[in-house]
Amino acid sequence: MKRFVWGLVLALACVFPQGVFASIDTIAVDVGISVFKTTPIGIVPFEEKPGIDWIEERPHQILTRDANLSGRFDVVASEKFNLALFSRSKAKHYMTGKVEPTSDGRLAVDCYLYVSQSKTLLLGERYTVPQKELRRAMHAFFDKVIYQLWGERGVASTRIAYVSKIDGVKQVVVSDYDGFHRSQITRDSTISMMPVWTRGNKGLVYVNFKTNRPRLYTKNFGRPEKPLFEQFDQTYSPAVNPVNGELLFSSSKDGKTDLYLGNMETGKARKFAYLKSNQISPAWSPYATEVLFTSDRGGGPQIFVMGKDGSDLRRVTFMGRYNERASWSPEGDRIAYTSMDNGKMNIYTCALDGSDIVQLTNNAGNNEHPSWSPDGKLIAFSSNRSGTYQIYIMRKDGSNVTRITQAGENTAPTWSWFYEENKPQPKEGSK
Repeated sequence: MKRFVWGLVLALACVFPQGVFASIDTIAVDVGISVFKTTPIGIVPFEEKPGIDWIEERPHQILTRDANLSGRFDVVASEKFNLALFSRSKAKHYMTGKVEPTSDGRLAVDCYLYVSQSKTLLLGERYTVPQKELRRAMHAFFDKVIYQLWGERGVASTRIAYVSKIDGVKQVVVSDYDGFHRSQITRDSTISMMPVWTRGNKGLVYVNFKTNRPRLYTKNFGRPEKPLFEQFDQTYSPAVNPVNGELLFSSSKDGKTDLYLGNMETGKARKFAYLKSNQISPAWSPYATEVLFTSDRGGGPQIFVMGKDGSDLRRVTFMGRYNERASWSPEGDRIAYTSMDNGKMNIYTCALDGSDIVQLTNNAGNNEHPSWSPDGKLIAFSSNRSGTYQIYIMRKDGSNVTRITQAGENTAPTWSWFYEENKPQPKEGSK
């Protein structure tokens, strides 16, 4: 018991207890090979009118990055329309467009999705934006391409919150999902950590140590910070209910850690489950019917699940002696979690009954804190494979690992929900 309680304390300082090893019998995935089908798509540079002094990537470069990150496409790049190349590469569609400066200093951008063989226009959109907003305009167009070709929502317009060490202090920051347009949310002289998104992506909940203890705070963007549940001495590990916005969190008292469910508006909270074991790192199921959490009920840290009323408790992970920080796939069929394997932290996924274990990272430093994209196709995580901790994105099978942060030290990513203002509208004539 003592080992796990100390593990909880050390986890708050982003340090894991040493001497705890896991021997896990799993399927290891080669991170260079995807087992999921991707579709070739052509990308042609936009026609540019003179007078544009580029400060970031050009439109076709942004679309190329989106396509590569999406986990859905293989990019076929061409300097101009090339039917022979697209046909040989089986790229049935291609993206291109036009861009020109406006008289008021903005950019007018026309974006097109064509059928390669016939050059039939499938999708056309115009955006008139300041150049600093070009990237988000291209993200919006790319998400419409996803919906046009796949009938599903894309994640290019979503964002990621994470912890970044700035001037020696860990702060909460937010960026576009590809790491661009980063903005600092907290500016304290004490550590901020464990950010999660509130419903509607209107703000964040996070932990700060300004009272010399871990305490929860919330901040709606553009508004002052607000302390949460001040009746508790220590609060951390927040998880926002995706249906009603209630907050599930951990609180420690007299050496015991329990889960509590609270209303962020009223400040009222109640114990979520009456268990003899410690409970930390909760995560809601997609429709808030069940909750994952880490507990020492089995001796060392393992992942358990129970109903939203605290009933039907059952263990999920059995392989290995140290499993934690579970994240529930939006598709509802799998969880991602962190496990210690031969002294290193690695990311795994498994089915809800603990079967079909797949190791996603291997032989690449410590890999921690998996967070699913809202479409369930990608996983963000932090890794020190480059020497310092940075944020990476990979497909849900562990392939196509892409680093999205570059400078400093960055950890604990949490993917936003979908933005409802970017929700595709029903096509004319559909029900």
